[in-house]
Amino acid sequence: MAVPGTPLVLGLAFLAGLGAGVYAVLLWHKLTRLEGKLDVLQTNCVNHHKDLESRFLTRLEHEVEHQGLWEALHHHEHDFRGRLRR
Repeated sequence: MAVPGTPLVLGLAFLAGLGAGVYAVLLWHKLTRLEGKLDVLQTNCVNHHKDLESRFLTRLEHEVEHQGLWEALHHHEHDFRGRLRR
């Protein structure tokens, strides 16, 4: 016994499967490209972190170098006219 809509249902199922397959391939391609870009981003971040270590002084080196400036800025007095007196 033949069902009247069988070829139509099979055709729609085939087209839906074909569309899902194309969508899956395109999604896989995008995710592969994204993975490559994330690898490049991670490499750039690691290199940037290594460059920062050599570019800036540590806190201790900075404090020793500018200790006189901080003492002059924070440990001073003013006379009655507002002039600086150490």
